[in-house]
Amino acid sequence: MRTVYLTAALTLFTVILTPFIVSSLSVWLVFTASSILCIAVLFYGLKKGKFYREELRRSRYAFVSYALVITPLASSLFILVEEFNVLGEWYKPIMLSSFSIVYLTNFMAVPLAVASKHREKQITASMPYIVPLTVIIPAYNEEKWIGHCIEAVLEADYPSKEVIVVDDGSTDNTYEVASRYASRGVTVLRKPNGGKASALNYGLLFATGEVVVCIDADSIIGRETLKNIVKPFMDPHVVGVAGNVKVVNQVNWLTKNQALEYLTQLNIIRRATSFFGAVQVMPGPLAAFRRQQAIQVGRYDRETLTEDFDITVKLQKAGGVIQAPSNAYAYTEAPSKLSSLYRQRLRWYRGNTQVLLRHKDALSNPRYGFLNYLIFPLLVTQQIVAPILGVLAIPAAVMTILAGGVAYVIFLVLVFSLLQTMLSFTALALDGEDVRLAIYAPYAVVGYKHLLDIFAVKAVFDILVLRRRPRWTRAEKVGLEAVSSA
Repeated sequence: MRTVYLTAALTLFTVILTPFIVSSLSVWLVFTASSILCIAVLFYGLKKGKFYREELRRSRYAFVSYALVITPLASSLFILVEEFNVLGEWYKPIMLSSFSIVYLTNFMAVPLAVASKHREKQITASMPYIVPLTVIIPAYNEEKWIGHCIEAVLEADYPSKEVIVVDDGSTDNTYEVASRYASRGVTVLRKPNGGKASALNYGLLFATGEVVVCIDADSIIGRETLKNIVKPFMDPHVVGVAGNVKVVNQVNWLTKNQALEYLTQLNIIRRATSFFGAVQVMPGPLAAFRRQQAIQVGRYDRETLTEDFDITVKLQKAGGVIQAPSNAYAYTEAPSKLSSLYRQRLRWYRGNTQVLLRHKDALSNPRYGFLNYLIFPLLVTQQIVAPILGVLAIPAAVMTILAGGVAYVIFLVLVFSLLQTMLSFTALALDGEDVRLAIYAPYAVVGYKHLLDIFAVKAVFDILVLRRRPRWTRAEKVGLEAVSSA
């Protein structure tokens, strides 16, 4: 943990110095206040250990959860208003606030992610927790991956696990490949194509385990993953657990950026919200939940494109705690082509917007605890506010350059690239990953980031403005053999 603390401290030190480099009073005030709050949250998190919805709602320390959302939003708004000059270069603050909101959201998550990691070490040291377990693997046209996925599950160190594969009307050899494992105790079911939620619900009809682990057919789990993902259920408050998803095919610029994104944005936020027992999403590649609680909230819903997010929200609405241990790994194939990434992210962002609308009462009803004042506001920040600012920053940068401010644009990009690199070092240290991946951090400031911003804005526009009923968009898969030989 010493490396984690040193890296986190270096990140804070860099943030404190950066406003002096930018030489803007408003930026100096915002980043200094954020740094002080970040340090306070870190020490409080390590001292407190953990607390859940009811305890926090009665606590005078509720500001800890607000920090993740309010600090980035208020800071970026303050910078935008303070620096805005309608008679001058009014477009410059748009870039500055765009970079700030993304960085500060991830930055404020770091101390709670570190606290969660510290707590996790204590849980890991405890005795194994073994309960009846069912693994469900939904599959549609996954002949390139399904065998490897099943092999990894069978090899996982967990006694007497029940394994169910649901072939959702595949048109390739998925069913035939999966059926080869029937002699090893794998139950292989086949049904007409109805979508992933339908396949998961069908598998639940046959599941007998107290805890159900759902694994995407194009994912491979680690040998200790099942033990590690079940251990948080020792706490009776815990109803769901999110896995730690990593990119297995780091073969080009696009997949390496996704690998870093998973670590520095998705997993850092997931680890931070795990501190409150209120993880945003139990991801499709690896998630676990108590079977009875999932049945009680209505199982998976077919009305949204992100059934994993929807069931996570329903479990938390029912008062459950969701955790996210870092040592429950799943390695998944990320899109290696821009067209595939576009289709994947459109589905993610459209589905997330659908869930926000479907459960919009969580934004206004404080009885939902963290959903009301943490998870949904955080998602609105990430899904709507930050992408819109990111898209607006593109013409703002062009206007700045045309006005002779090319040096300002370059300098701003360099400063935030430095900050993002330090943040990446922290995230990589938390997960014990190769720090060389941090060389892709600048693309999280400009380039890859703006691709995702454009995708997100389009998805939100489709749902909120055009009122389109989106269909499932599927990314192209190449399979483990192709990944291994690349």
